[in-house]
Amino acid sequence: MHVFHIRYRNTQGTLMRILSAPTRRGIDIPYVQAEPAEHDHKVTLLMDVSPKQVGQLSRDWYAVVDVVDVHPATTVQDAAEFLHTRPFVPHRPSPVALARESPLQQALA
Repeated sequence: MHVFHIRYRNTQGTLMRILSAPTRRGIDIPYVQAEPAEHDHKVTLLMDVSPKQVGQLSRDWYAVVDVVDVHPATTVQDAAEFLHTRPFVPHRPSPVALARESPLQQALA
């Protein structure tokens, strides 16, 4: 398991471009956390990848214009320590309340 810390400027689509690099390769991402970090933003990813894939992903992320820095944690021990400091909490889908029909929708019905 590898933990990647990626700092980026929060512009439109940057986070999606970061997340699409591993998904294009069919790599599962069991843990993702995005948060503000000073003037930039930071996303943390946990993935099971080979050393070759670490290089490929780093190259892809550095090619994204708004990515500032990429830090992979290359040992399993680093990943285990990371998981112990930040427990995995799955997010359940929240129910969406249906809004009442607007007067325009009522008039069109």
